[in-house]
Amino acid sequence: MHVLTNLDTRTLLACDFLLTTAFSVALLAMKRCYPVLRGINTIAISFLLGIPGAFLLASWGWMPHGLTIAAAYFFVLASFLFLYRGILRFIGSRRTILLPVVVSCLALAALFYFSQIERSAAGRVITISIAIASVRGLIALELLRKSPSFTSPRSMRLFAAFMAFIAASTVECGLSSVITGSHSGTFDSGPFTTTVLFLGVVSVCVTGIFLLWLSSGELIARSRDESLKDSLSGAFNRRGIEAKLETELKQLEGSKSRLSIALIDVDYFKTINDVQGHAAGDAALRDVAEAITSHLRGRDYLGRYGGDEFLLILPNTVSGIALSVTERLSKAVTALHLSTGLTPLTLSIGITEAVPHDDLASLLARADKALYRAKSDGRTCRRIYTELDEKSERLTDLRSPVLIAPANSSLLPQ
Repeated sequence: MHVLTNLDTRTLLACDFLLTTAFSVALLAMKRCYPVLRGINTIAISFLLGIPGAFLLASWGWMPHGLTIAAAYFFVLASFLFLYRGILRFIGSRRTILLPVVVSCLALAALFYFSQIERSAAGRVITISIAIASVRGLIALELLRKSPSFTSPRSMRLFAAFMAFIAASTVECGLSSVITGSHSGTFDSGPFTTTVLFLGVVSVCVTGIFLLWLSSGELIARSRDESLKDSLSGAFNRRGIEAKLETELKQLEGSKSRLSIALIDVDYFKTINDVQGHAAGDAALRDVAEAITSHLRGRDYLGRYGGDEFLLILPNTVSGIALSVTERLSKAVTALHLSTGLTPLTLSIGITEAVPHDDLASLLARADKALYRAKSDGRTCRRIYTELDEKSERLTDLRSPVLIAPANSSLLPQ
């Protein structure tokens, strides 16, 4: 810690001011350009609140003591509360800020006691160190907890590790300053002051870089997902659903998992377009996609495969279970328009199950044959076409007699 005494306090304050201002402007600009990013405005405000807090702490000895302490620590704790709230919103956590608010209120009460009643600089140092470290520790826990569901889990874990390190360093700095007596009532150029300011600069810099990095990654992931989505139905488009199917087929190799798919066709969709208009047809496709999606599991995927065809991927599902699942989906779609008096929508569904040597083309070909069977059998039904059915058809074709015309047959071209 004594190595930091060579650092100038004003230089550290200037660095803190420039960094917080720069990151605030960058985050606000990113939020303005990409409103879908959550929590960015709150995080930018947290950076801005740190500026008056740092300068009020630096003004000890030049301003009234009680006013300086109260205002400075209020801004510092408010900054960390906004940071906690902003990161929670950014990572999609539903945790409340009740615990850090309680910690901050208790810390402000203790700071008031140690500055106005007992006047203990050591008490103030320990209180503010524990309060700040607690909020940082809570942020680290939430980052670690939500990292598996984020687009960049490794970056999230690295960010959590940094926050935990800074939290531990804050407590260590406060305790060592009390033990060694290096703290004072003003912000001089002593070891405690320079260490606190240095940790603040490092924290602002690394936190800002991580947030910009994670925000950029989130935007890239969103753009990639949007390019794989069908704008009309909200489901995956053909390229997107085929990419998901290829991924599932790769995971199937060398494992005991099962995979079923279903090609879904909206019955007499052309009639809807011709009689009721294309707007009604578009609405019907949206209704079908919403009805199906609302009844799927989190690991299932739905994509619009063609005009009125949808492809459904059911991981860890055998064809028999897929038949039951698609029956529920068909009933849900049929029930859509019963309450409105419109003609109910019905589905023809072809189901097949993947085998270890399947590729995208072979699996989809079997699903297409299953769908053809469903349409041939009068529509509004579900049919399964497996690899055994395919082998049986091939065997039947091989056994079929072949009519050979004689050389002098009149069927030959003259």
